Amino acid sequence: MVEGYYDLCIRYVPEDDPAMERFLSLTKHFGFTGAGIMEVSNKGPLPYTSPCNTFFDLVHGIEIHEENPSKLHSQISRYARKANFVIVQGGSDKLNRSAVETSNVDILSLPFGIKDSGLDHVIAKSAADRGIALEFDVGSLIRYRGGKRVHALSELEQRLMLARKFKVHMVLTSGARSIYDIRGPRELIALASLFGMSKEEAIEAMTLTPTAILKTKRKASSYIMDGVELMEEQVYPEKQEDFC
Repeated sequence: MVEGYYDLCIRYVPEDDPAMERFLSLTKHFGFTGAGIMEVSNKGPLPYTSPCNTFFDLVHGIEIHEENPSKLHSQISRYARKANFVIVQGGSDKLNRSAVETSNVDILSLPFGIKDSGLDHVIAKSAADRGIALEFDVGSLIRYRGGKRVHALSELEQRLMLARKFKVHMVLTSGARSIYDIRGPRELIALASLFGMSKEEAIEAMTLTPTAILKTKRKASSYIMDGVELMEEQVYPEKQEDFC
């Protein structure tokens, strides 16, 4: 049985509440159970208000942009409890290794055009050992053309080979920068097949892996002490107006 689909790393931030309503309507129409909107660290609060329980799992991620590996740990510690999950934007080998060796990192995202695709066996093994997922952003295959698109495919293929070899968890995302970049699960699966990801791997990267990340983080945030756990109240449709 397939779990609900998540597009976990959307870089489009709705500018106000009406834009948020359009975003939710579109993602639900595409068949997603949930989505993650990324806030870049040090950019200030998100402009929209979180909707009432709509039975759509809208989650909030923090994307850490820090080029200095020695400052990365403090940045992650600062923002880890302010979001549902943490993603680090990688770069140099030293930065990537620091990211996968730091607590509270959930996903490593690698830009294109860096040495050896940004992933080597040391980084891959460390990510696998620590349960850190690797993002496969196929939005680049939509936005890029010509040689740049060919190079992106090549780098994604290299990352996939290492992720498979070391059993690194994978997260497949649209990486949407606007509402027009959002694609449904079937389209993301088709795009992922261009660099060799199987249908089964793509489905797991949009279902089991995102669900496991969120479940782990929520369990950690609800822990108070042994035998005591903070429970989130469920709001049912007929009573939602009482809580809005």
